[in-house]
Amino acid sequence: MNGEQMSQAMQLLFEHFWIIREDAPEQYSFLRRHQGQLQKELRQRFGMNLIIRPQYIQLLKRPHRLAPWMGDIGFQEPADYALFCLAMAYVEDLEAETPFMLDELIRSLGLLAPEELLLDWTNYNQRKSLVRVLRKLISLRLIETIQGDTAYFEHSEANQEVLFATTTQARSFLARAPQSYTQYSDFAAFWADLQESRGLEINQLLYQRLMMEPVLMRSEETEEEFSRLRNYARYMKDFLEENTEFSFELYRDYAAFTTEGRDAAKAVFPSRQVIDDLLIQTATLLRQSTLQEDYQGIVLLHEEQWESLIKTLQEKYQAFWSKEFKEMSCAQLSQVILHRGENWQLLEKAENQVKIYPVFGRMIAEMRTENE
Repeated sequence: MNGEQMSQAMQLLFEHFWIIREDAPEQYSFLRRHQGQLQKELRQRFGMNLIIRPQYIQLLKRPHRLAPWMGDIGFQEPADYALFCLAMAYVEDLEAETPFMLDELIRSLGLLAPEELLLDWTNYNQRKSLVRVLRKLISLRLIETIQGDTAYFEHSEANQEVLFATTTQARSFLARAPQSYTQYSDFAAFWADLQESRGLEINQLLYQRLMMEPVLMRSEETEEEFSRLRNYARYMKDFLEENTEFSFELYRDYAAFTTEGRDAAKAVFPSRQVIDDLLIQTATLLRQSTLQEDYQGIVLLHEEQWESLIKTLQEKYQAFWSKEFKEMSCAQLSQVILHRGENWQLLEKAENQVKIYPVFGRMIAEMRTENE
């Protein structure tokens, strides 16, 4: 397996939750041919398990902390998450490729739901919530629609004639805990037990975090990790250049795996979305300012300073934006920039301040009209 093949395999495994044979037979066959070398490399260097099944291939990826950059899965209400968990409890109890009707699922949800979750399918919002959950289950390839359309249930609780079937990988979706979930008193206890059960060496932890997180920032808690990164920077750089498309950037205040260009097939920043152009323009204005950073390279903006920055952004760059962003108020623009920036660990809203992280200062844009 040469470096180009290893790079292709790494991209497939880290960018996808799983590779399903039925959906991507060529990619599945490619990974299967090189499974021995991949399993060895991923286990030794990353401390990660590669699962090979006749139906799918999956690299088990678990976050080391919970953060906004992990993304939005499309749910809008707390009820969406509750119904998703209840639906998964029902699906996991079925054998692979088992057919079931929507009305069967609905009856089971009523039996599985805790007392504090009052299910009333005459309520339009609850029906809409369940439809979002069903669509998510379908998009994740946990169930598939055999006959009917869930959209009709959204309009009336009487429309329950939809036939589904579980997929062969449905029962493998939820990660297993070190012990039964019922043994934990709360989520914090589960999370602590999960972290302790990893058994990772520090180098494996660093490879995992840098591959799966947008950026690793220096703090009092990560001083040991940054000391290790400085010592092993050359080895990490050599591995990345030979086996991946990434480069290793290590600065005083942050470390990251970076790549050139904007690839729509990967979750990268900046993407081709207009909002990312706005963020880079915001970073350009910050670089031109005289704001001072603290000992961690963080710039703190008070609300008034942030609002002034957004107004300047509108005045200077609005001509380059799409209609959607041109028509936004200052408050709306501020909200979308903060949301996107937090998702990529570029900045963070904290009480009456906005924290600008060091990595944001590495970006700059120069906008010109076509005749310039």
